[in-house]
Amino acid sequence: MTLSPLPSSLLGLTLLSAGCALPPRTVLPGGLQSPFTGYSSATYRADDMWLCRPDLPFDVCRGDATATEMKGDHSRSVVKAAPAAHPSIDCFYVYPTVDHDLIPGNHAADDDKVPAARATLSQITPFNSVCSLYVPVYRQVTIGAYLFGKGEEKGDGPRSEVAFSDVEDAFLHYMGRYNHGRKVVLIGHSQGADMIVRLLQSRFEHDPIMMSRLLLAMPIGGPVEVPRGAAVGATFDSIPLCTKPDETSCVIAYQSRTAGGKVGKPAFAPKPGNEIACVNPAAVGGEGVHRFARSLFPLTKDSRPWLHGIEGVETPFVMLRGFYTGECIAGPDGYTYLSVATAPATGDQRTSAVDLTEDRFNGVLGLHVVDFQFAMGDLVDLVASRAKKLR
Repeated sequence: MTLSPLPSSLLGLTLLSAGCALPPRTVLPGGLQSPFTGYSSATYRADDMWLCRPDLPFDVCRGDATATEMKGDHSRSVVKAAPAAHPSIDCFYVYPTVDHDLIPGNHAADDDKVPAARATLSQITPFNSVCSLYVPVYRQVTIGAYLFGKGEEKGDGPRSEVAFSDVEDAFLHYMGRYNHGRKVVLIGHSQGADMIVRLLQSRFEHDPIMMSRLLLAMPIGGPVEVPRGAAVGATFDSIPLCTKPDETSCVIAYQSRTAGGKVGKPAFAPKPGNEIACVNPAAVGGEGVHRFARSLFPLTKDSRPWLHGIEGVETPFVMLRGFYTGECIAGPDGYTYLSVATAPATGDQRTSAVDLTEDRFNGVLGLHVVDFQFAMGDLVDLVASRAKKLR
């Protein structure tokens, strides 16, 4: 929906403040006990409430993650990718805000699923090489709810509660019907990261059974804080940030910005005494600058206009190995962020697929829309290395 060009007093302020009617929350039955074996959701037993589930006849996540690799000598090669035949672990993913309606509201479950599918393909398809993917549809809040809804800008308003009630119900359905004792990785971005944080707080923290199932959590670009200089506390009472290369039951979290670009104030400032969590996927527990293994950018109708040097590329992704670097930087007022830079080696003739100087990547949200892409290979490898140790 687009606002018509009428005076704000007649339309804008009235509608933006009132928004759409608040839908009811999903109410879970009482007495549920982990690991929720046998639980079945009246909503999520329906196939059309899932974008991805391994038993579906059509699964968005079984898409092709083949990439064209851009090499330092200007040559290109196609790197084939295919879903793993029998992955040993599961990944439960919650997609970011894809409903850009300026009216505060919740995206209805039967509304257009194409934007959610596009985000899922871009952010999670490469993980199909290491895990079985579960992605529910949920009544997420619109971008207008974040901009104009009371409390929603902090992620704790009534519309966010509706969204989370869906995600929690979907996850418990997954646990009850599909988990079968397997380790799970929780992945989310932006609004999806907020949903993952809530899920960790409500169903994992202080529950030894569920913590034993948690291989890794990745609430990327979301609201994760720790006391300054600490690895645990603030957002989570007991779940730590990952500080060792093969550590499990821990959190990988960061917000990314262009190195040397505008920092300004974060969209969601940490509480006094806290800092925004930053774990560099290229060197978990390490400090300083590290090269990302493989940066993957999806080639879609939305991304092609701002990607560079991709003429003639027909694969779903374009890849640059070891071209970008990341470093966790302690910014002002606890704003710690993953600083991303180009760092071509001597003789490397590649140019950046993303112009990091563009205004779109130097505003309040920084590199938020591409948080996943620079470290995609490292994130997949973090899951793969832990899964390998379970065999």
